[in-house]
Amino acid sequence: MAAGAIENARLFDAVEQAHQRMFDELTLAREIQQGLLPPPHPNWPDLDVACFTSAAHEIGGDFYRYHRFTPAGSLINKFAFAVGDVTGKGVSAALLMAASLAQFDAALNREFSPPERLVYLDSAITPYTKPRRQNCALCFAELGLAGDKAVLQVVNAGCIPPYIKYAGGQVEQPEVGGFALGQGLAAGIGYPQHNQTLSEGDLVVFTSDGVVEAKNPENEFLGFDRLQNIVAAGPVSSAEAMLLHVKQAVLQFMRGASQHDDFTIVVIRI
Repeated sequence: MAAGAIENARLFDAVEQAHQRMFDELTLAREIQQGLLPPPHPNWPDLDVACFTSAAHEIGGDFYRYHRFTPAGSLINKFAFAVGDVTGKGVSAALLMAASLAQFDAALNREFSPPERLVYLDSAITPYTKPRRQNCALCFAELGLAGDKAVLQVVNAGCIPPYIKYAGGQVEQPEVGGFALGQGLAAGIGYPQHNQTLSEGDLVVFTSDGVVEAKNPENEFLGFDRLQNIVAAGPVSSAEAMLLHVKQAVLQFMRGASQHDDFTIVVIRI
C-alpha cells in the first residue's frame, strides 16, 4: 500500500511538472508572438490608425501589420496594412504566423503591386503550410494619401473584406476575394484588386473572421450584417473611437459567451 501511494505521488508530481513546463513554454511563446506585432498605434502625424488583437487561447493565429513606404511630408504618402489569420491554434499557429510576418515584410521591400505581393507570399509560405496542411488568410491594402484625398487598393486572400464608413455615414463592403495563401494556387489564378477613393473623415475597418464568427449564448454568429450595422452606428471622430465601439458591441453581443476564435480589428481614419 505504502509503495503504491509513493508511486502514485511520484506520477502526480511528474504530471504536474509536465503541465507546468507546458504552461511556461506557452507563456514564453505568447510573449514572443506578441513581440512580433507592432504597437497598436503607429506614430504617424498624417494618418490615424488603431489596432487590436485578442487570442482565444494562449497562442493565437491572428496578426496585423502596417508599414509606411514614404517619409512624412512627401507629396504622396504611401502606406500598407494587413490583417491575417493562420489556421490552427497553439504553437503550430504561432510558428506559421511568425513565418508569414517575415515573408510579408520581405514582400514589402520589393517593387510589387498589391496582387503581386500576395502571389509572392503564397509561394513563399507554402513550404511552411504544406507539412500540416495549414494556410493563411490575409486581407492586404495599400493607401496613397495626398492632402485630404486618398486611394485605397485592396486585395484579399480568403479573409474578411474591409468595411468602409464614409464621413457622411454610408457604409459599404467591397466584394473582393481570393484563395487563402499557402496553397500554391496564386501563380495560376492571381488576385483581383479593388480600388476605392476616400476623403477626409472616411474610415476603413478591417477585421479577422473571429469577429464575424463571434457567438452569443444562443450559439448565434454575429455575422456580416450585424457587423455592418455596428460599423454604421460607430463614431467617425477617430480610429480609436471606432475600434472601441466595435469591440464593445461584439462583447455585448456575446453576453459572456466564451471566445472561440481570435479577434483582430484595424481601423484607419483619413
